[in-house]
Amino acid sequence: MKKMRKAMAVMLALVITLSCVSVLGYSAKQEYVPTIIIPGLFQCETYSYENGEIACDANGTPLAAPFYVSIGEKEITDIVTKALLPITKMFITQEDKDGLAAKEVSKILAGILMGKQRSDANGEFIDDVRPQVYEGSFATLTDSQREHVLRNFPVEEFFDIAGEENLYVFNYVSTGNMIQTSKDLYDYIQFVKKDTGAEKVNLIPVSQGGSITNGLMKYYDEQNISLSRDINRIVFAVPALDGAALLGDCYRYGFNKNSEALYTTAMPSVIGYENYLGYIINIAMRLMPKADIDVLLDEIASAMVNDYLRYSTLLWGLIPSGDYPACREKYLMGDDMKEIRRQADWYYDAQLKSEDYILEAIEDGVKVFDIVDTNVELYQLAVSHDKQNCDGIIHVDSTSMGAYSVNVGTKLPENYVASRNNCTDPKNHDHTDPEGIMDVCSGLLPEHTFYFSGQNHATTASNDVIMTLIIQLLTDEGFTSVHSYPDKFPQFNYGRETKTLREDVDYMRDYDTSTLTAEDAKELSEAIAQVDEMLKNKVVDTEEFKAANDRFYDIFNKITSGDSAKTMKGITRALYIITRTISDVLYFIYGDKAFSEMALKPILDALFR
Repeated sequence: MKKMRKAMAVMLALVITLSCVSVLGYSAKQEYVPTIIIPGLFQCETYSYENGEIACDANGTPLAAPFYVSIGEKEITDIVTKALLPITKMFITQEDKDGLAAKEVSKILAGILMGKQRSDANGEFIDDVRPQVYEGSFATLTDSQREHVLRNFPVEEFFDIAGEENLYVFNYVSTGNMIQTSKDLYDYIQFVKKDTGAEKVNLIPVSQGGSITNGLMKYYDEQNISLSRDINRIVFAVPALDGAALLGDCYRYGFNKNSEALYTTAMPSVIGYENYLGYIINIAMRLMPKADIDVLLDEIASAMVNDYLRYSTLLWGLIPSGDYPACREKYLMGDDMKEIRRQADWYYDAQLKSEDYILEAIEDGVKVFDIVDTNVELYQLAVSHDKQNCDGIIHVDSTSMGAYSVNVGTKLPENYVASRNNCTDPKNHDHTDPEGIMDVCSGLLPEHTFYFSGQNHATTASNDVIMTLIIQLLTDEGFTSVHSYPDKFPQFNYGRETKTLREDVDYMRDYDTSTLTAEDAKELSEAIAQVDEMLKNKVVDTEEFKAANDRFYDIFNKITSGDSAKTMKGITRALYIITRTISDVLYFIYGDKAFSEMALKPILDALFR
């Protein structure tokens, strides 16, 4: 009996042990490496503080990033006492003598936009500006914090796979100090490891987050610590690893004052080509002579950079390495800039060594991936807007770790010879850009870099394919290169901004179709089905996307034609058409002339020539 009991006990223990192993094995399969998002420029939740409390405007709204703007009594007094008289004289005389109006306007404008986030000669904020530190995972955030994160980085699909408890967000002030922010990120990584009990974390550096990651890698190097001790995977998303052409142009050259760009597409390229505000600005600029506008643009750029931006070492991290020496000579050589110069040089060294740091991390076992937007012209306020391949803000050379291209829509020349080939297996791997614009193999990581042609930097998060790709790279350890799932996630894809479309489709799924005709209800159902089918296809077909989008909005607009939102959209659309037409006609007839310089003769000539 004892033997039988002993045998049964052993069997029971074995069963329990096997069950535990089974459960532990199952749990291991369900464990995911915690991920930290390092957001882009002005995407972090940050506030201006007064007396230890978040400062608010007169309406009780917190003063938040990007500019912490509060128009108070002092600002109004400055406008009235300092700028109003020279502006009035300029409009009356149509001459801004000695640039007085431009100087006063630029100082006041720069002060309002940047006054609360100016740093001192040590690169530290003068006023109290702080990031909202998230002391837990996404699962612990308040509703408003959750909304803020998802607005900039819609990762609901990540939660379905890995859970909210595995996503963290590192917040920082975009105009702050690079060295301190790099150390803060290092500390945050240690916090997440401790908070989760994980050995390592994943990183998603987005845009400016890429430059901060350069600083992080340099910090690890200085501490003689391998990045692989803490990091499992890095998925760069349109990273500013070698700065941003837009800011480099601003520091080095100021704004683009070319007449055609200035009076037609420059402001719309920044605000949005279908936003009427850009065209209103085009029209309003004609209240001043072109020469005075040029002076105003120069003064604004000078006031912003000289008085504010050059004291931010995080913003120096967004200067391309090719522009840094000239910008350093222009802004950092005074004795009063000695400490800022030291810190900016510290980051410049990190920037130059970025590829070495990345290769060293890969050699130590860190998996590194890169997602790049291409073939979108730089905003036309930049002098070099038509001289390089960009995503609207950052040049492709920066986001792609050195992949060569000529310009937007420009194919590589027939006699092109690559300066380097980083493909690991040239005989068997095909990295040929179907558009013939990019030499992918000249980039540092051709086996791990994905390209999206025609995708604008500012709307990257609206591209559902990119977001799905990022999430798959973070949650699927079997996803190791561009060769892993070529049918689902090809190396070369296209821009597709579906965020608003998906939101409107979800809204219409629950629409009360009993109020519709049978024909409209059927069309709505089929239009939604067509969108759903299109969204399943992660290999973007631009014609398929347009067809599904147009069909849905045709029925959507018909059904909601009585809604106030629909009416407002119609008004907005009409304003866009009217203001753009006026703007284009004025430039066609008058070029860059101010209203005071216009005459009837050019109109008659244009009509009857």
